[in-house]
Amino acid sequence: MKIEFSGTILAPALAAAPVAIVLAFNRYRKRHHATPEEANRQYPGDDLVPEVPGFDTRAITIDAPPEKVWPLINQLGQDRAGFYSFSTFERIVHFLIHNTYEPQARWQHKAGDWIFYGQQGIGSGIVEHVPGEYMTTLSDTRKPPTQDGAIAWAPPGWNQYAFCWNFHLIPLPDGRTRFISRTGGWGELGDRHPRLGTFINTYLWGWSGTVMTTRMLEVIRACAEGKPFIKS
Repeated sequence: MKIEFSGTILAPALAAAPVAIVLAFNRYRKRHHATPEEANRQYPGDDLVPEVPGFDTRAITIDAPPEKVWPLINQLGQDRAGFYSFSTFERIVHFLIHNTYEPQARWQHKAGDWIFYGQQGIGSGIVEHVPGEYMTTLSDTRKPPTQDGAIAWAPPGWNQYAFCWNFHLIPLPDGRTRFISRTGGWGELGDRHPRLGTFINTYLWGWSGTVMTTRMLEVIRACAEGKPFIKS
């Protein structure tokens, strides 16, 4: 039997598909909010951008000790192990990222390194680096980076922009780890296209960033625990 679908049925279905995808990702990105206590405490790196009005704090419990988790975090970068996230999506938007899921000695960072988010040079520089405990990073257009090819990025419509992305490992009983990702940003809007700048910062940069971070947390947990996961 041949089943035919009329345009009156297909059109609404096709129009609803993007909305459904956005709603699904919106639920997904809320999986790993930190506890109020975790979100409100002070961490190393919180003072890197004094103007930050508040931080987005994500956290996940990993059934592995910090020394298993640290080498995975310590090789983040477009030119290193990737970001353990949706690399297919990253490549669609022209970020040439390919994830590696095993620790590589040649890719381990040190203080002063630049974590490249993409081949364009956007990223953040490692300010504090305490192996097994925490790593703090900063991008600030008021303090241009000195590393070759590095760019302190400001979204279109902003005169100045600064953000920090910091990683903390808290040891827990029974050899487990609480992995915390903490981000904060500040910007000075320009006179040209302020609405565009706000949209890019809030939705394209901020909203999508929390989706990608959620995926990163879950993949790093799976890698550290030695459990299977679907690569994307």
